[in-house]
Amino acid sequence: MTWYPVGETEYDGERLAVHRGAGGGPALVFVHGLEDSWQTWRPFANELTAGSRWTPYALDLPWRAGADYGWVHRTGPSVLLRRALELLPQPPAVLVGHSFGANGVLELLAATDRPPVAGAVLLAPYFRPSDDPVTWQLFERELARFRGVIGEGVRRRMGERGRTLPTDLVGTVVAKALDRVGPLGFVALLRQFVTTADLDLSAVREPTLVVSGALDPALAGPRADALLRAMPSATAHTRPDGGHFCHLEQVTEVAGEVRRFLATLPVPTLV
Repeated sequence: MTWYPVGETEYDGERLAVHRGAGGGPALVFVHGLEDSWQTWRPFANELTAGSRWTPYALDLPWRAGADYGWVHRTGPSVLLRRALELLPQPPAVLVGHSFGANGVLELLAATDRPPVAGAVLLAPYFRPSDDPVTWQLFERELARFRGVIGEGVRRRMGERGRTLPTDLVGTVVAKALDRVGPLGFVALLRQFVTTADLDLSAVREPTLVVSGALDPALAGPRADALLRAMPSATAHTRPDGGHFCHLEQVTEVAGEVRRFLATLPVPTLV
């Protein structure tokens, strides 16, 4: 599938852009994670929308790989996401987010002035139960998880090369990536994670599918249960052999799950 840019703007000093794939139906909007790229969505979106009624759009957001995270001092991910959605040439019908992007979608759904959508898909989000206090132990735990996710992302982008290089060399590449992201990238993620417990998710009416991997601590065990209790409109599936990037490692299987969910949603009227 060929993708092409359809809109770009600057908001509060940050570049926002939208790319579109082939299709002529309602807008299926993809929101990438921290230190990732809109292009990461292409294999998954191509598989998901092949022969379907949906038109895929992938947002390019200021937490892309290589970002400086200066926006952390000035604004938040849901604000930036809202501004990026304004670039779409048609109303968003369903939002699909991964990791940091999934939590940006979650924040937007919890807002009283959220844009009308038919549903949402959250891939590998994270959630802090209200009985998980914000302590130094939590800080250390989430810092370790952050480092692990960044490292996993770097290795995934290296592909076959990453599997053949010496382990110490791959470790050096990961360490350099972490140094470049710096504390601000972690601050963005930590703030987003901590405040999930304060979101009014009981008011969300939009059907929401949550897909996570059992090998990913972001939504493991009691976290997933707590999210479902807080958000009655959500349904969840934990893939027993999936990790944080299960939608890329198991493209066909996860796309099939999402496709079945989309089939349950009413087709929005295009305007």
